[in-house]
This record gives sequence, C-alpha cells and structure tokens, in this order.
Amino acid sequence: MKRNRLPAVAAITVIMLLSFSSLGEIRGASIDPKVNFIDRSPEKMKGFDVKILADQNIDPFDLIDKLTVSLVQIISTYKNSDAIKEEVFFKTIMAQMSPHIDFWRMSRAVMGKYRTVATEKQLAKFTDVFQKSMLETYGRGLLSFNDEKIIIINRRKISPDERRVAVKQEIHSLGKVYPLSYTMRKREAGAWVISNVVIDGINLGKTLRNQFGLAAQKNRGNLDTVIENWLANTE
Repeated sequence: MKRNRLPAVAAITVIMLLSFSSLGEIRGASIDPKVNFIDRSPEKMKGFDVKILADQNIDPFDLIDKLTVSLVQIISTYKNSDAIKEEVFFKTIMAQMSPHIDFWRMSRAVMGKYRTVATEKQLAKFTDVFQKSMLETYGRGLLSFNDEKIIIINRRKISPDERRVAVKQEIHSLGKVYPLSYTMRKREAGAWVISNVVIDGINLGKTLRNQFGLAAQKNRGNLDTVIENWLANTE
C-alpha cells in the first residue's frame, strides 16, 4: 500500500509546483489582502529562464514562484502536443529542476542508516537513480495538471544569516485546501535549494526513507539490488 501511495504524493507535489494561477486569485475564495501575488501574465512569463536563478541571491519564496513560471511554460508546450516526446520532455524537466533540488542530500537522507555502509560507488549511483526517479515521476504528474490554485501564506523577508526556511503554501482544488511546505536550505554559495517537501501532512523524505528501508530488509541488505530496482519500484 505504501508503494502505491508514493507516486500520488510525488505527482501532487509537481501539480502544486505547476499551477498556472499559482499565487493568483482563487475563484470563490476569500484571500487575505496582505498576501503577496506575483504577476504571471504571458508578457511577464515570456522569455523567462529559471536556470539563471541558481547563481543569484534570490530568496526562497521568489525561487519557488519563478520556478513555477518556468515549469508552466514546459507543460503548456508538451501537454498540448499531439505526441509527447517523453525523452525530450524529461530532459527539459531535469534541466530546469536539478539546480534547485538538493538531490545529493536528499538521496543520502532517504538511504537512512544504510548510507553509512554503502560504498562511494553505491552512494553516487543511488543519487543518480533517485534524481531520475523523482523527476520522471514529477514529469508524469505534470501531464495530469488540472489548474489547481496555490498561494504562499508565509512570505517574509529573509535575514542574511538564515540557512533554512520553510516556504508554506495552500493548494485550493475542488473546494478543498491542502497545506504544502517546502524545506529550503541555503548553500554556501548563497543559492537556496529544496531539501524536502511535506504535502497534507505527508513527509516525502520520510516516506521515501521508509520505502528504502523496507526494500533493504526485503533484499537482506543487498544495496545493489535495492538501488537497481528503485526506479521500477517508484513508478
């Protein structure tokens, strides 16, 4: 049952990242006038390239919002095409997302206690497999996007000495509200990256760590087998 729940969690996370009206007006909802909304009109979105943000001193709230804008462009391009070219689509998603997600740290957290007994080769391989599995799951989630509405509810100024921040959002969909929280970590060079996601009380990092632990137990600690099967088990 846990294995079946994982893709839904990952897909919902992507859908929330990709709201066409993210931080925009919620139909039929009462919005706090203090909430800061970003202009995401076609004119503002045109030509925007999120990849340049990795080396800029942009705060985590703006990063999540501008990352959304770039991904919206990708899904609008591929979802309306007659034939989805998966390989190109996934490569595009990877190019846009990878600089802003701390896959190195996340993959080691997912391995839990097993990272201390893994070889350097196994650690490196799992980081690659983990990244691919997450982004392919995200990509498939994009294709089921249905125009959910999202608002950031805790936008504030970030002090220079802060290294970890939670960016909290609310997802408004079909009359329901789902809380979403991104754990953001500041790298030494100053760029903010996503290091975990909690959606509607479900901690993605812990869910994946439990899955890795169960797989390791099932395979009697054979990490090579766990890593080799990881992509198939998370589809």
